[in-house]
Amino acid sequence: MLSNRASRYVLFCAVIGLLASIPWSSVLAEGPAEADPVVQTREVVVSSTRLPDAPIDPLLLPVKVTVITAQDIQKSGAKTVQEALQWATGIVMYDQVGNAFQQAIDLRGFNGAPVPSTAVFVDGMRMNEPDFGAVNFDLIPFDTIERIEILPGASAIYGKNALGGVINVITKRGTSKAQVTQETAFGSFGRQRHTTTASGPIGKFDYYANYGKESEDGYRKSSGAEISRFFGKIGYRPTAESDLTLSYTFVDDKLYQAGSLPISLAHPDPTRNLTAGDFFAHETNVVRLNGRQTLPFGLTFTANAFYRQAAENSEIFSQPFDADPSSTNPISRFLVKTASRGETSQLTQDTSFGTHRNTLVVGQEFTRTDMGNRYNAPPVTSGGYTGDATRRSQSIDQDILGLYVQDTLNLASTVIVTSGLRYDHDQMNQQYDGSTTLSGMKRYNRLTPRIGVAYLVTPNSSVYANYGEAFRVPTYNELWALGGGSNPALRAVHSKNYEVGVKSKMGTWGEGTVALFRSLVTDEILNVCGLTCVNAYPSAVNTNIPKSRREGVETTVKARYGSLADVTVNYTYTHATIESDIGITPFYYDYSGNTAYKEAVKRGSTFAQVPKHRLGVTGNYHPAEGWTLSMQGLYVSSQFHMNDDANVQARVPGYFVMNARLAYERPVPGGHLSGFLSLNNILDHRYATSGIIAQNNVTGGGAVERFVVPAPGLAAFAGLSYRFEGL
Repeated sequence: MLSNRASRYVLFCAVIGLLASIPWSSVLAEGPAEADPVVQTREVVVSSTRLPDAPIDPLLLPVKVTVITAQDIQKSGAKTVQEALQWATGIVMYDQVGNAFQQAIDLRGFNGAPVPSTAVFVDGMRMNEPDFGAVNFDLIPFDTIERIEILPGASAIYGKNALGGVINVITKRGTSKAQVTQETAFGSFGRQRHTTTASGPIGKFDYYANYGKESEDGYRKSSGAEISRFFGKIGYRPTAESDLTLSYTFVDDKLYQAGSLPISLAHPDPTRNLTAGDFFAHETNVVRLNGRQTLPFGLTFTANAFYRQAAENSEIFSQPFDADPSSTNPISRFLVKTASRGETSQLTQDTSFGTHRNTLVVGQEFTRTDMGNRYNAPPVTSGGYTGDATRRSQSIDQDILGLYVQDTLNLASTVIVTSGLRYDHDQMNQQYDGSTTLSGMKRYNRLTPRIGVAYLVTPNSSVYANYGEAFRVPTYNELWALGGGSNPALRAVHSKNYEVGVKSKMGTWGEGTVALFRSLVTDEILNVCGLTCVNAYPSAVNTNIPKSRREGVETTVKARYGSLADVTVNYTYTHATIESDIGITPFYYDYSGNTAYKEAVKRGSTFAQVPKHRLGVTGNYHPAEGWTLSMQGLYVSSQFHMNDDANVQARVPGYFVMNARLAYERPVPGGHLSGFLSLNNILDHRYATSGIIAQNNVTGGGAVERFVVPAPGLAAFAGLSYRFEGL
């Protein structure tokens, strides 16, 4: 293995070698490319309704929209969905588990704790897990993404969990000619990725297939991963009015979580793994069927059906990996099996009369989920006493029914009014080993409206305003928590959301958007301290707090200089506050002093793990044909640690990280050959994206202190790919 200094020298030489191979003399002689005199086609959005439908100009939508294409992802050098999203406005992203694949993502001041408030869809199927509402982004085949659309703010017609907004992922399908691509890449921390992709047409059919295998040893000790993914899609277009796709996804992954470190230990050695390591294994099979049929009288029918079977196995090891990295003696094992099936269908009617146009969408969706948990733990010995082995089982089923309608009316050629309404019925049943306190049935019903107006000031600029409502249903674990905090009386979280903004396209060289938003939330769910918190062992309960608020500004500016260079600047200011006086505590206490760790949270306190400022800058420079030099910089301001809702502890420091990527592509007989070199954190900055107030039971005698999850240092990733193209 090379030392850190030797590794950096090798990386430096590789960069110099690649830069030296660019024909700079011809670049300087050519000068900047001429601007295209033809106005380029604006980016379009296909997810303005629950199911993707006909493309629409974002200027006509009364909401800020971000579109990330496959080309954008490639230029950024992103290796996961989260990395592809991190440059966008409104994103809240952090690593709380200590590996490269499971960063948390949320939108507009919602921090994913205890439950994400952003709904994520892949080809029309909801990806949020039924137990915690989380999204396992590692289960999305990353190389198959055609585009990602981010619609921040309340999106009523998408149903539950969309308080922060919606992230919609659309996968690739067969191309107009046969292609086979093989890519191999290697990088720091033992990172490897090998993928094979085949796509093309067969008469009226098209096909797309991708198999990838990815692995990493990890920046931290025992934080590696092994992931195998397969994705296949068959498309059928019998006529110009009909389109049908059938896809299958299989993912099998094994992930280690290094967890957090006390600050006192993270500074001298951020690669340590102090506590007992967690091992998670996921396996998922997903079948999706999507169809679109154009009908007479301006009607279009769109439908989606899916079946998903998933299993998750986690193990907690008996001793710290620092003490014995080879330990395979688990003290507990947790197994979850989930089966979901559902369908969504919508009918769109498009009518023009005079200078007016009206688009009416009516739809429904139904999802059934069955989930079973099994928890096993051997006997526990403490103080000479040996407790019994623990064996628990749990069965859960959930039915979700949604009905929605949306209408878009062009009152004039410059005024577009969009209104919508959705009704949701959510019913869940839980049985837990015959326990009456941890078993029950709950029903939630909610009607959520939305209305927005967009005004075209010019053909290339618009102003807009919208109002929308959203809600989040409590999860099983909040209603019937196995580890304490159960509260079957929890109400659904509800938000009222306001947004105004400006969008403008500036000739052929740039565009910009500015959005101001405010979200007023009632009944947000937090773990609140009850009367028993006076004891050494604090008892907290999942509770609806009266009021909370998120507000801020999102700004995006894009500019390009002919075909030579382009740059995108994204800035987000977010202020997320608790608007009620509450008493709150995590489950921590000081062993020696026997004193509960408690906080009195006052109105105006800032939510933890929500930085006020995020500034992302991405740029691409094309010095010569086939060459692309990309740079990305991300600044994130300081934030409070998790469990510090009273804002009394020192914050997690802000950080700035810079990445670079150099790529070259050239045609060769029969196809294309390309290569790239990506450097992440090129300044080798030591930082953490998250922190938590917790007990130190390993080196601190149970004392409560600040922990952080260290981020990786300087890392390289390089690869080659060959794309064979048929006739």
